[in-house]
Amino acid sequence: MTTRFTLSSLAAAIALLTNPATASDALEEVVITASRLPTPLREVGASVSVITEQDIQLQAATTLNELLRNQPGISSTNSGGLGKISSVSIRGEEGYRTLIMVDGVEMSDPTGTQSMTHVEHLNMNSDVERVEILRGPQGFVYGADAGGVINIFTRTTEEGFEGRLAADIGSYNTQNLNASLSAGNSRMDGFASVTALHSDGFNAMTYDTSGEEDGYDNLTVHTRGGVNITDKLRAQVVLRRTHAENEYDAYSSSSQTVTPDSDSEFTQSVGRVSLAYSGEQTRQSLAYAQTNVKREFFSNGESSYGSRGKLKKLEYLGSYPLSKHLTAVWGADNKEEIIDAVDADPKQSRTQLGIFAELQANLQDSVYVTAGLRNDDNEDFGTYNSYRVTTAWLPVQNDESTLKLRASAGSGFRAPALSEIDYNNGPWASGAAANLALDPESSEGLDLGLDYYHQLGAEQSINLGITLFSQKVEDEIYFDLIGYSGYLQAEGESTSKGVEFTTDYAINSHLSLVFNTTYNTTEDRAGEPRPRRPQNTSNLGVRVNGMDNALHLLVNLYDARNADDIDGASLDDYNLLSASANYSWNQLLFSLRLDNLTDEDYALAGGYNNAGRTVSAGVQFDF
Repeated sequence: MTTRFTLSSLAAAIALLTNPATASDALEEVVITASRLPTPLREVGASVSVITEQDIQLQAATTLNELLRNQPGISSTNSGGLGKISSVSIRGEEGYRTLIMVDGVEMSDPTGTQSMTHVEHLNMNSDVERVEILRGPQGFVYGADAGGVINIFTRTTEEGFEGRLAADIGSYNTQNLNASLSAGNSRMDGFASVTALHSDGFNAMTYDTSGEEDGYDNLTVHTRGGVNITDKLRAQVVLRRTHAENEYDAYSSSSQTVTPDSDSEFTQSVGRVSLAYSGEQTRQSLAYAQTNVKREFFSNGESSYGSRGKLKKLEYLGSYPLSKHLTAVWGADNKEEIIDAVDADPKQSRTQLGIFAELQANLQDSVYVTAGLRNDDNEDFGTYNSYRVTTAWLPVQNDESTLKLRASAGSGFRAPALSEIDYNNGPWASGAAANLALDPESSEGLDLGLDYYHQLGAEQSINLGITLFSQKVEDEIYFDLIGYSGYLQAEGESTSKGVEFTTDYAINSHLSLVFNTTYNTTEDRAGEPRPRRPQNTSNLGVRVNGMDNALHLLVNLYDARNADDIDGASLDDYNLLSASANYSWNQLLFSLRLDNLTDEDYALAGGYNNAGRTVSAGVQFDF
């Protein structure tokens, strides 16, 4: 008998598994990002964590940076508020090595200084149901240049018709409005949402003495629809468009002057169509995705620079159980990057073809091993091989306690971005960077972890986790932030090593404590700490549930220490105290968030301001 796999069935499974009856049941949670196939967490040897819909709603974060701030192994930077240049680093790596996807669609922009996601334009709203985080070099699974993956899933469609209206208002005249509709049955399902975000903002740069506000506007439309052609064959389409307008302070390092009246416009349109077959044994999927990006910058009302580009990707994935204990996974993807200046020729383009295969072994339902190889053929730089090996061993597993030991090792490579090559060959480059031919980077990573789940009583449990990791990048490409000559290439290795510790202690059904801390030492090409990565980050949270689970409270204390700026100067240590709450009544959900309660003066990047004490309140109506 064939079981149809749909978004609704996955949502039902996740809803059941993310509210476990015992601590050990948490290992049965289904994750997708680790291998691109639905896999129980107990079988995953890679380092994966999940942010659930309940946690997302309770945190009430406006940006992805705010949501991820409390996660182990993750640091972020921001250049002056909403819409300003931001990045998310996983285990001390550069932000452009973090691959970010929404509903399986890669959000990278080939026109940027490196091919990366513009995190500043990925805002959180009530449509986000789940976020999965995969840490470490994952070149085998997602392509050669992924040093970590963040996969964002929007709300899945249930049977029938559903709608949602949500509105949040807060400090700096910030307004976040969202409307969505979803409908589905056994044959078809669809989801559509519109989100409008506005903020007057605050003065982004400390060098700007004018005191003017740097505002931000973002309009995002996201749609997803699927058809179950048969009980084995499903077609799906995802469409997303973001248009953002941002005010910022342009700073010239050579003249040390600020142009406050600077603006930028960003438009990104992405689409993905896929066809998935789920047979008695084999699974296969074929998908095509395209991203169109246009960016333009203005100074005193005049256009100063613009770019546009496309990212096209055709991908195939298949799996087949060779036996009860062994499954084969294989696939291929072909990516084409295209960039050009606005209204100018010639264009730049490049293709990269990747082919991979993996074996997944299940030994006595207590040992799980995967081993895979990938070959990438880059049009400009030739062929490169990458690998990944993972193992998970559960020596203890019963209703009260489960012990899981895991390990993973992987590698990848990153070809120089088209924009990096273009910069060095263009009129802006000087000195050693002028006409410098760049070579690809290569990376390797290893982590060892232990997870322990123990049920102390009917309502009391504790989950503990510890992970040791070590990563390195050879021939790292970096921009000369001192002389601004262009892109240079380091000799030797840049490294990142550390340990992550997490604990979640449910004292009873009403009160729980969460704590995580990360110690991460990094060294760049010269043996100096990588800039803007705190060596120590910690997060302590207290969660309270009351009034028959209608009221939820969260108090968080985030602490960051020992970070240097790009010029080597030390950034001040800081801690941020936040509190949030939501209350559900009939079809309404009321929320309140207080951030930076102590009005801490801190800097994520030298020369840029950050928000002081802020407050936001919202209401959500489901119908």
